[in-house]
Amino acid sequence: MKFDPLFKALKEKSKVVDEAIFDLVPEKEPKVIYDAARHYPLAGGKRVRPFIVLMATEAVGGDPEKAIYAAAAVELLHNYSLVHDDIMDMDEKRRGRPTVHKIWGINMAILAGDLLFSKVFEAIAKIPTDPKKVVRVLDVISKTSNELCEGQAMDLEFESKDSVSIDEYMKMISGKTGALIDASATIGGIIGTDNEEYIQALSKYGRNIGIAFQVWDDVLDLIADEEKLGKPVGSDIRKGKKTLIVAHFLENANEEDKKEFFKIFGKYAGDVQGEGIIEEDVQEEVKKAIELLKKYGSINYAAEVAKELADEAKKSLEILPESEARRYLELLADFIVEREY
Repeated sequence: MKFDPLFKALKEKSKVVDEAIFDLVPEKEPKVIYDAARHYPLAGGKRVRPFIVLMATEAVGGDPEKAIYAAAAVELLHNYSLVHDDIMDMDEKRRGRPTVHKIWGINMAILAGDLLFSKVFEAIAKIPTDPKKVVRVLDVISKTSNELCEGQAMDLEFESKDSVSIDEYMKMISGKTGALIDASATIGGIIGTDNEEYIQALSKYGRNIGIAFQVWDDVLDLIADEEKLGKPVGSDIRKGKKTLIVAHFLENANEEDKKEFFKIFGKYAGDVQGEGIIEEDVQEEVKKAIELLKKYGSINYAAEVAKELADEAKKSLEILPESEARRYLELLADFIVEREY
């Protein structure tokens, strides 16, 4: 299989990063806050962001051993954002497990998120490299944290807006999803080299695959096999989530089709089955909405955008020397827009 070497490398590197994560967030007192903070890291995941840190360091000729705590830092920042996002969205499951606030309550979940955020800076302080590079990593993390908040704020604003433009949506996911993957690649470059061209090439790579990742997620929500996806197809339509696909539809559809779409879009927000609502009927309505999106080529448009971004990401790596690490980064870009879940 094309991606088997990538999956093997991800698994190997995740073990090293997990050791650093659980060194930073151990089992200790007060038990409740540390149990809550460890909940998402213990759930696993591919550890894509820390993998990018390590591979970016190696791809520019650096020692990935020196980047392990930097890799842990970006994963802790990611998990912090998930805890708080789940509270804002009132999601009850994450990675197939109950969310932190569902188990420990909102107040303790906020504290657990704050603890994870503080551990990000503890991790940065442990990076065994030139202090000037550590300060630069700190600057990247700080600015990335700002972008994450800005992107999330835009996403929350979108909920109350009747429509969102393509430009607005792309700006939002650039912050909410692109910024942290950009940071992962950039930080790896900073630790591994003093070559600014290499660092900027990695930054561009990370930003593009970060945006592509979210756009492809939006596509999968409408076309994926439900069992592989792990949730009902069209859940974004049920919830009324504004995506690039919806933005494209709204910029191209006639008024009659928009009206039909909005009769369904967001009608089943919260996935709560009200009295008299039958799941088969919901599915039929969602299918009608998906057909309207297909009518204007909106799903294909988003898929092409994701693939173009992945191609741009790979092109930006051409300046780097040929290496196994660079090939893994290129393979990751392909996987992001070829995955089925």
